Order: sequence, then C-alpha cells, then structure tokens
Amino acid sequence: MLTYGFLKKVVNAFIQIILPYKLIGKEKVQDGACVLVGNHYRIWDIVHMACTTKEKVHFITKQELYKSKFLGHLCDIVEAIPVSRDGQDAKAVMTALRYLKKGEKISMFPEGTRNRTDADLLPLKGGAALFAIKARVPVYPVMCLRKTRFFRRTKIVVGDGFELSEFYDKRMSAEDYAAAENVIRDKMLETKNGYIQKLAEEKAAKKKKRGRK
Repeated sequence: MLTYGFLKKVVNAFIQIILPYKLIGKEKVQDGACVLVGNHYRIWDIVHMACTTKEKVHFITKQELYKSKFLGHLCDIVEAIPVSRDGQDAKAVMTALRYLKKGEKISMFPEGTRNRTDADLLPLKGGAALFAIKARVPVYPVMCLRKTRFFRRTKIVVGDGFELSEFYDKRMSAEDYAAAENVIRDKMLETKNGYIQKLAEEKAAKKKKRGRK
C-alpha cells in the first residue's frame, strides 16, 4: 500500500535527477503546526515543501487535479486539500484549519498559479494569512532562487519563521487581511533577495581577498 512517506522518498529521488535542488535552512522549520509558503514555477515545487520536515505536510492544491483518477488518488494518499480555482471554498478552509489545530503542517503557493513571468513574485491571492492568523501558527517562506531547470541544480532557501501576532486579537477586515498578506509577501521576497545579496557579498569578499595576495 502506498504511503505518504514512500511517495515522498520516491518522488524526491526522481526530482533530484531531473530537477536537482539544494535545500538550505530546513533546520529552521520547527516541529508542529505551521504554514509553509513558497514561490511557484513547477508542479513539483511541492517536493521542496515536503522535504523541509520529517512530518507530514498537507498540500493545498487545485481541484482540477482530481479530474485525473491517478493524480486524484495520489492527492488522497498524501491528504492534500483541494480548493476551487476562485478560492472560495469553505470546506477547504475548515479542513486546513483542522489540520493546523491538530498540530500538523500545511503548505501553499499564495501566488495561486505558476509564475511564467520575469517577476520575482506574482500578486498573492490570499489565504495564507487567514490560516496563520486563525490557527495562530508561524509561517515559513520556502523560496526558489531562480526558475527550476532540467538537470541544473537550483537552491531552495527556507527563511526564518514569523508570526502575524499583531493581527491575532483584531476583528479582521478585508483590509487587515490584505495587510497581513503584504507582510507574508515581504518576508518571501526578503528570504530570496537576502540570500542572493549574501552570496554576492561573499563572492565580493573572496575576490577582494584574492586581490590582496
């Protein structure tokens, strides 16, 4: 019988061959409930999320995947959370919150679709802030530094966890949720761009050191 753990190992092994990646900072992800958010280039980006932790991650995925019996069966095995394309799915929201309140993890791509543009991040569709605030759990950005390419290693960087605690005791309006989503967006970009800047500084320091010899 197929299990989450077995599928994770097999699919990750396959991805490391065709779309190899290096996961940096996964030790930051603590045990227990949290929301993992990331930028989105390929359907296989969910593997990066799964491999940040030994615990099960419940993926929020589009309902259309269930049109395929095979993909739908795999989604059922890993206990994915299907949502409608318009995002107005009360059942999905309640399911995600139930997992979080049980101390489990969920992951999502708040852009809502794959990024086929040159922008660092598409506008966020929402949802991540609602889950993090309602369940009072931390959020961890999991960011690809660049678009994943076949047979070329990509760095995936996990950012520091943060909480939206300034919103916990508020009576939330649409504007408040938009502000909370902006915090998440800023943290996602900070994770990606901060690491790129760190690499550039390290490269410059090495070049300067060689110049002194």
